[in-house]
Amino acid sequence: MAIDYRKTAGELVRELGGNENIINVTHCATRLRFILKDESVVDKDRVAKVPGVITTVQAGGQFQVVIGNHVKDAYGFVTQLVSIDEEEAQKSSGQKAGIFTRIVDVISAIFAPFLYTLAACGILQGILGVLAAMNLINTAGGTYQILNFISWTAFTFLPVMIAVTAAKKFGVNTFIAVVIACALVSPDYMAMVNAGEPVYFLGIRVQLLSYTSSVIPIILAIWIASYVERFFEKYLPLVVRNLFTPMFTIAVMVPLTLLAFGPVGNTIGGAIGDVYNFLYGLSPIVAGIIVGGLWEVLVIFGVHWGITPVTVGNYAALGYDTFTGLQAAAVFSQAGAALGVFLKTKDKEMKGISASAAITGLFGITEPAIYGVNLRLKRPMICGCIAGAVGGAVAGAFRAVSWGYNMPGIATLPAYFKAGHMSQFTGLLLSVLIAFVLGIVLTYIAGFKEETAEAGMRNVENAEVPEGCETNIKVSKANTENTELASPVTGNVIPLNKVKDEAFASGALGNGVGIQPEEGRIYAPFDGTATVVFPTGHAVGLTDRRGNEFLIHIGIDTVKLGGKGFTAHISQGDPVKRGDLLVEFDKKKLEKEGYDSTVIYIVTDTDRAVETGTGRHEALTDTIMSLK
Repeated sequence: MAIDYRKTAGELVRELGGNENIINVTHCATRLRFILKDESVVDKDRVAKVPGVITTVQAGGQFQVVIGNHVKDAYGFVTQLVSIDEEEAQKSSGQKAGIFTRIVDVISAIFAPFLYTLAACGILQGILGVLAAMNLINTAGGTYQILNFISWTAFTFLPVMIAVTAAKKFGVNTFIAVVIACALVSPDYMAMVNAGEPVYFLGIRVQLLSYTSSVIPIILAIWIASYVERFFEKYLPLVVRNLFTPMFTIAVMVPLTLLAFGPVGNTIGGAIGDVYNFLYGLSPIVAGIIVGGLWEVLVIFGVHWGITPVTVGNYAALGYDTFTGLQAAAVFSQAGAALGVFLKTKDKEMKGISASAAITGLFGITEPAIYGVNLRLKRPMICGCIAGAVGGAVAGAFRAVSWGYNMPGIATLPAYFKAGHMSQFTGLLLSVLIAFVLGIVLTYIAGFKEETAEAGMRNVENAEVPEGCETNIKVSKANTENTELASPVTGNVIPLNKVKDEAFASGALGNGVGIQPEEGRIYAPFDGTATVVFPTGHAVGLTDRRGNEFLIHIGIDTVKLGGKGFTAHISQGDPVKRGDLLVEFDKKKLEKEGYDSTVIYIVTDTDRAVETGTGRHEALTDTIMSLK
C-alpha cells in the first residue's frame, strides 16, 4: 500500500513535539534532519514506527529521520506544518553541534538539493562514452556534441548551483549569491584567466584562477556575503536599502573573492583532495578495504557528506574520482546482505522487507537495507561490511574510478566506463559482483537471530505490567472499541476542514472537530493523563485509559502570545478526571489581539475513524466525537 506522506509529516511533527519544538528542518538524499529545542520529549521508538520512517538517528545536535527515496515528499509536507525562524535556526545549530558536525550539516544542506541532477549529468557522460566506444554515435556530429556539453553543464556552472543552496543555508539574498557565482565563471573573467596577463584591482594583483567546477571558494564567498549583506541591511537608510544593499554586497564580495577567498578556498579544497589522493596512491588496495568496509558505517551516522567536496573536487582537478570507484563495493555488499536475509529468513514480513531493501540497495539507496534489515539483525551488517572490504580491495587493485559524478548503483554503472580504460571498468564490475555475492553468501552462512512478528505480538499481549506502572504499549484490540467523547468546552461545533488552519483542517495531525467557544474554560472530557501541557498553556495533550491520544488546541497561532491570556491548572504527567478544569483562557483578549479562538479537538491517531457532530454542544454533556 502506498504511503501517504502528508500523514507521515503530520505524525512526525506531532511526535517531535509539534511546531513549537522544531527549530529547523532540512533534508539530504534520504533523511530529514531536525534541530529540536528539546530532544528529551521525543520517543525515538514511536517516531520510528511512523509509516514511511525507516529509522531515526541522533547525532551532532540533529534528530535525523531516515525516509529513503521519498524524503522530498515528506519534507515538502513537513515544511507546510512548521514555521522556521531562520535566525534562530542558525543560532541554535551553532550552539548544539561541534565544528565537524556543523561542517557536515552545511555540506549536506548545500549539496543535497541538486545531488540527483549532478548524478544525472554524470550518467549521461557515461552513456555517451559507451555509445562512442561501440561506434553507435558519431563523436564529430552535432548530436554527440550537444549532448556532451549538456552533460558537462552542471559541473561547469557548479558554483552557481552551490550559490543557490548556500544562500538559503546562510540567509543570503538568492539573486545576490547567484550574481557573485556567475561573476566567477563569466566569459569575461575566463578570458582574463586564459590570456594570462597580470590583472590588478586597486593596485593589488589578482591571482587568476579558474572557478568552474569549484566548491570551497563559492561556499566561503556566500558565507562571508551573509555578514556583508546584513551589515548593509542594518546601516543603510530604508529608502535606499533595496537598491544599494545588493550593489554594495556584490561590489565588495566579487573582488574580495578574487583577491582572497577564492585562492584560499582553492588551496583548502586542493589540500583536502591531495591528502586523500596521496593516501590512495600509497596503496589503492588498502584504501579499497577501508572505504569498502567502512563507508556504510559513515552513512549510519549521517556524516558521509563530509567526503562530497573531495569527490567533486577530484572530478574538477583530475577528470575522474577514485573514491566513488571504491565506494561502489560498499553499496552492493549491503544490498547483497539484505538479499541473503531474504533467502535465509522464515518470517514472511522480513522476507518482504529484505527483498524490497535489496532491490532498492542495488539502485544506490542503502538506508532501507541498513536500517530496516542489516543493522536491525546485526550479523548481516557485519557480513556486508566484510564483503564491501573485499570488493573494495578488488576495485583498488584494478584502480577502478568513476568518470562522472554519481551515486553507485546499477543505473549509474555507465559513469564508470571510458574508452581506453576497459581494465578499470572490468575491475569495477568484478568488485561490485564479488561484494554483492559475498554479502549474500556470508549472511546466509552466518545467519542471524530473528523474532517473528507473531511472536512479538504474543509477547506484548502476555506481558505482565507491574501494578501502578504506566505503559506505552497498546494492544490494538483494546483500541478498536467504540469510544464516545464529550465536548471539553461549551460552544458551536464545526467540521475540522472548516478550521482556519491548514495543518489541522487537512487532517494531517488527526481527525476531530473545531469548537467556537462560548466561554474560556477547557474541561477534561474523560479520565486519563495529561501527557503534554505546553508552557504557553494554549494546548494540552491527553491520553485516555485505553491509550487513545488527544490534543486540545486553543485558538489559531496562539502560541505567538507566549502564554498571555492562558492559565493552565494541570501539569504534564498529572492524572485527570472527567470534569477537571484543564485551562482557562481570556477569549476576549484573544479576539482583541486578532486571533481566532476556535478550539481544535482531535484524536492524534490518524488511523482511527471518527464520527463527529455539529451545532451547539454543552461541555461534558453532549457527545461530540465517536471513535470507531
